[in-house]
This record gives sequence, C-alpha cells and structure tokens, in this order.
Amino acid sequence: MTVTVKKGQAMTMLKNPTVHLLCAYAVALLLTACGETKGTEGISENHPAKNGKSTEGDVLVTKAELKKLKNEIEVPGELVAFQDVAIHAKVEGFISWIGVDRGSWVKKGQKMIEISCPELMQKVDEADAKLSAAESVALRAKSALQTEKAKVQQDQAKLEADELTYKRLLEASRTPGAIAQNEVDLAAKTVEGDQGRVAAGKASIAAAEAVVVAEEKNVMAARRVVDSLLAMRSYLTIHAPFDGVVSSRNVHEGSIVAVDGSRNANPLVRVQQVDKLRLVAAIPEDAVGNLHKGDKIPFTVPAYPGKTLHGVVARPAFALDPATRTMPVELNVDNSNHELDPGMFCTVQWVVSRPYETVFLPSSAIGTDLVGSFVNKVRDGILSRVPVKKGDSMGATVEVIGDVKAGDQVLLKASNEIKDGSRIESRIATADETQKANAKREKVGGE
Repeated sequence: MTVTVKKGQAMTMLKNPTVHLLCAYAVALLLTACGETKGTEGISENHPAKNGKSTEGDVLVTKAELKKLKNEIEVPGELVAFQDVAIHAKVEGFISWIGVDRGSWVKKGQKMIEISCPELMQKVDEADAKLSAAESVALRAKSALQTEKAKVQQDQAKLEADELTYKRLLEASRTPGAIAQNEVDLAAKTVEGDQGRVAAGKASIAAAEAVVVAEEKNVMAARRVVDSLLAMRSYLTIHAPFDGVVSSRNVHEGSIVAVDGSRNANPLVRVQQVDKLRLVAAIPEDAVGNLHKGDKIPFTVPAYPGKTLHGVVARPAFALDPATRTMPVELNVDNSNHELDPGMFCTVQWVVSRPYETVFLPSSAIGTDLVGSFVNKVRDGILSRVPVKKGDSMGATVEVIGDVKAGDQVLLKASNEIKDGSRIESRIATADETQKANAKREKVGGE
C-alpha cells in the first residue's frame, strides 16, 4: 500500500511533537527485537523438534562427567631381529669351505665357514720354534743356577770344617810347645780362602738367578706370540654366535677375504635371531604418560589382515627424542612359530590412559571459533561462554580442560551466536539425543 503525503502536510507533521515521539518509540522497538533475535539465535539448535517446530522451553543440555581416559591410537612400528650380526673375517685369506647359505638355520657354535691362510700357519710354526728355543735356554740357565748353588754348598761345608780346625788349633796353641804357630797361621789362611770362595759363589748364584729370570721372560714373550697366533688361527673357523637364520651370504668357496675398511659393506654372512623379535615404535609425547614395562600391546601386520598379534613392553627409552618429540619403545614379540619376519612394518594399537580422572563432554558440546574452543555453560538457567582446551577423545566424548567440573551443565550443541547472560529453560538430553547430536556434528565436519 502506498501512502501519498502532500508537501504541506509533511511539513506540518514534522513540526508536530506527537509524531516525533511515535517515530522514536517505533525505532526503539525495532532495535530491541533485533537484539533479542540475535541473542537467542543459537539456542534454537538445542531445541528438540515437535511437529516441525521448536519448543522454546526445552533447551537440551548435557552434564560433564569424570572418567579415566583409556583410548587407542595407531602408531607405526617395525619388526627387527632380536639379535642381528654381520659376520666378518678377522684374518686375510680365502674361503676354503662354507656350509651355510641364505635361509640356513644354524645353532649356536655351529661351524659355518673355514678360511685358509698359509702365511699364518707358517708364522705359527715359526713362533712355536722360537718358544721351544727360549724354553731350552731357560732350562740351561736354571741348570747353571743349580750347579752354582751346589758349588756354594760344598764351599760352605769346607769353610765350616776349616773354621772348626782353626778353632781347635788356636785352642791347642795356648799350651806352650803343643802346636807350632805356623800351623795355626796356615789354618787361618785356609779359612779366609774358603770365605772368599763362598762369597764368590753367592755372587755367581745371584747372577745365575738374574739370567733365569731374563730367560723366563723370554719364554713368556715367545708364548704370548704363539698364543696370539693361535688365536688368529682360531679365527679361520667361523661359528654361529647364536641360534638363528642366515639372512644373507656374500662369499663362495675360493673368495678372497680382507680385513680392510671395505669389509664393513660386505660381510661374509649375516645371522639373525628370529625366534624372538623386537617391535620398535616411536610413541608421541602425549601418549607416554602411563607407560609401564610388561604392558601387553596389540598390533597388526599387512601380511595377516584381520589378525591381531601382541607384544610386551620391554625397553622404553624413558626419554624423548628432541627432534621428533617421541619416545622410542621396544616390545618383545614371541615368534617361535616364525610367522613374522624382521623388516615387517606394523600398526601398533597403543593404549593411551591416565591414572586419574578428568572431565569429559560429548563432542557436540564443544565449539571452536577464531577465539578458541569453548562450551556454553548453564548455571541457574543463565548461559555463559567458557573457554576450554580440548584433550584426547574417548569414543563420542572429548576430554576438556578449563572451568568445567563434573556435574556442570552445558548446551548439547555449542554455539558462538549465543549472548552471555541469556536465560533459558533446559532439560538433560537423552542418550539417543546425545548420539544424534554427535552424529550430526561428525557429518558436518566436527566444528
């Protein structure tokens, strides 16, 4: 409908105070209506529909609950041999015999390879000859020492006898005319000569003992050379270090083996222990809070779809890698049936748990906007926005950290369009309503 106002009438109306009041009142009513509509716009999402219409008196809320987090995350891992040894030669030579090949099962101590080194055998024979010569010289030195000791014993016995004779003659010479003084003097000189021979003999013994010690050291040195060469000769035969399987072989009979730097790239054979495996996984920082040795952890491998295997936590690093912020953890995996192989990739169902309770809410009750995550808390029928931090998920619920306690009521469907201080009437959502709200949130992308 179109209303036509003449110019004169319009001027009259503008000058009328009553018209001014009516216009101001109309504008105020319009602004109030717009504000109320904006403040309650988000609430309509939390009303259960009845006959295609929402009921303003029934806003759905949910209660915060205390739960102990127990969740599973998928972590990539790798199976490796429990022991993995690359076998290298310690002496140069050529392969004269090899009794294993790729895939051969071996027992600890089993002979695998023989290496021939004629030069080493010649060195062993030469060292044996030198040892025999040194032992012979040492034996002669010991014999000479014994001879010197026997001679000194004879000289000592003669000295004692001559001293006794001298004492008797000296005693008898005290009787005038019994014994000539010359006999006494001769006996004294004889004693002096005996004493000199005994002293010289003792010096000879000391020298002979020094020779014996030196020759014994020569024998020990020669024996060490022989032992060293015999040890090197023992390296010509290579045995399996443990029960396992030969996973690679790089030589054949007649192959030349060296001990230079190139050997690191090409071992003779590689032996792996596979009856027990190590499962190595890098666990994220937020998933190591309740880690314990002995925990039984499930995992899967692509080779056996649908089959769940288990490992036991054995060697956690108890330290994070600064580069990745993860903790290396090793699990022991029983592989006595040999169904798994080293090098397989696997997916670990790592259990994330907390030893204490935290607050959880349905995922639909947590909203996110440019400011951050939040919930719409209801207290005494009044709504307020409460900032929170999201933790881990557990099923359809999410851990929240913030000013939300167990038993607090929040809107089932979070909304950033609700004005703080809005008053509502609410009721607790049923399990079915909560499930539908979470399903709808997942369908639209979660936020």
